[in-house]
Amino acid sequence: MNQPHVHGPNCQHDHDHHGHVHGPNCNHGAQTPVRNALKDVGRNDPCPCGSNKKFKKCHGG
Repeated sequence: MNQPHVHGPNCQHDHDHHGHVHGPNCNHGAQTPVRNALKDVGRNDPCPCGSNKKFKKCHGG
């Protein structure tokens, strides 16, 4: 029978990083968190897109 290979801590295969799970031995640099630029925009504030409309009438819909 051909069982699917389960990758463990001693796996020596080359892996593409599609679906890569970052762990303590991962050699990737730390990623900066993604911030939601629209989080602090009030509904009646000007829309940050520059349309000169209120946020609620533009991208806050």
